[in-house]
Amino acid sequence: MAEAYHIQIAPHCYCGPIVGAANIQLAVTLPNFLILESLKQWDGFHEKLLKKKIEWQDGNVIPSKEPGLGVELDEAVCEAHPWTGTELHLQMMQTPLTP
Repeated sequence: MAEAYHIQIAPHCYCGPIVGAANIQLAVTLPNFLILESLKQWDGFHEKLLKKKIEWQDGNVIPSKEPGLGVELDEAVCEAHPWTGTELHLQMMQTPLTP
């Protein structure tokens, strides 16, 4: 619908590298794509979750040439860090946190 009305889109992504990889694949197919939202460059623990890090160059993400979403989950890392919480990793706050 956005393309039909010449509206640019920016896929929302506050999640990890798997959702990020899906958004990257979506973005490369859309002529009305504007910008990719990400949590930094999916580095730190997010980088460890993948067998090969999502590639960035000069502030731009480089789409993978691998099949599917273009990333492979490192299941050993996932098994070593099971989720034991009851809430999402990001929670909405009633008041903003200020430094």
